Amino acid sequence: MKVCGEFEFLGSGRYFIALDLPEEESVIKIPRPLRPLTVRKRELKKWWAAHCRRAKRIKKAATADQIFRMLLQSKTVDVHACFPQTDILDEVDVIFEWEGRSKRYQGSAYLQQRVDFFDKYTPLDSFNWDAIIEIQQHLWRAGIGLGSAAETWGPKNWGRTKNGEIRLVDLSSLNQNKNRVSTLLDCTLSQKRRQRMVQFQPLRCQGQIDPYLTYIGNQLNQESLDRLWEAGF
Repeated sequence: MKVCGEFEFLGSGRYFIALDLPEEESVIKIPRPLRPLTVRKRELKKWWAAHCRRAKRIKKAATADQIFRMLLQSKTVDVHACFPQTDILDEVDVIFEWEGRSKRYQGSAYLQQRVDFFDKYTPLDSFNWDAIIEIQQHLWRAGIGLGSAAETWGPKNWGRTKNGEIRLVDLSSLNQNKNRVSTLLDCTLSQKRRQRMVQFQPLRCQGQIDPYLTYIGNQLNQESLDRLWEAGF
């Protein structure tokens, strides 16, 4: 399937942006455009720092893409139980507005089923907490984890399909670094997520924040990671 034409910008993440594809009830996800770096002699250190950040972003996006392609070809991992229906388009030619300018992208992209996307305001009483645990533990068995606290603890960057199924929407944090996954399970990260949730959860859900984080932490911890990592199915 080849996709080309002008598309409406929907939103951006750390590594990818989403464009609207309404006739397919889907979104197209392409790499986030990179801002040009200008070298100034007096600001060489700043330029180098920005260059390193950009190189790291490119590398992480490429790693996540490689892992997801591997998952799609896997005969053991149930990809559709973890993510919304997601396919890879090897050839797109799209035009869209980005930061007030018209941009063009040519290359590969993701075609992902449209979902009710969860953000930092998504109420804790609006979804099944077990899904966040079950999906991550399923991926752990294949030696794959999440490299971001937002996805690890949820609910940001998760979502609900039109059939009511909770799925991991953001693909950019997929990684095979067990140490990285382990770091994000630390209780200090849980407390940082708590601070964020206290800020953004609706009043009716404030009393659920601690039980939610405790429940997630009791299931996603070092013991379960060691037991399930690359354990197979």
